[in-house]
Amino acid sequence: MARKGDELFNPVTRTRVVFVEIPADNGGQELAVDWHVPPGEMLPAAPHYHAGPSNGVAETFIVLKGTAKLKVGRQKLTISAPSTVDIGFNQIHTHPTNAGSDELHVRQLGVRVEPEPEVLDRVERFLETLVALSQLGKANRRGDITNPLQAALTINELLLNPTFLPLLPRGVQTSVFGLLARVARRRGYQAYIKPQLL
Repeated sequence: MARKGDELFNPVTRTRVVFVEIPADNGGQELAVDWHVPPGEMLPAAPHYHAGPSNGVAETFIVLKGTAKLKVGRQKLTISAPSTVDIGFNQIHTHPTNAGSDELHVRQLGVRVEPEPEVLDRVERFLETLVALSQLGKANRRGDITNPLQAALTINELLLNPTFLPLLPRGVQTSVFGLLARVARRRGYQAYIKPQLL
């Protein structure tokens, strides 16, 4: 489990990740992660959405330095520091890509009015696991986990519900990822993998 101030390095994308706030320190109300992204690289994440109340904010991206592009709904955005983009619940989106020639510094922020320690803790562990798998050469530049069983187990246990992909019904995703996750566990895979710190 990450601690506030922990720094990780993804050798595949050359991206540095710093945990600014962790849910264990604030009762499960906030997770804040700073990303330092070289030109041409991106925060990991295929298009997805976070299920929740239609009037709430699921996550926020704050561009502190550089220029980023991302897609929110049908909008393709290009934003430069200082800028903030709120992502609503149930809104399909991608994460920022560095669209400039200098390093992008962007803060990914999840804040909950009602504490959700279990959800934010799982997201924290997913980010750690993705960096760990990148450090082991088992994830690609887009943030895809290259082993399908590892991907299914990690997504099923650390992201799925409330996070979903946009192309399949939630029930289908839950069934498919759940089935593959059971196979992965029987074969000795672990959902969470601890990364090496900087």
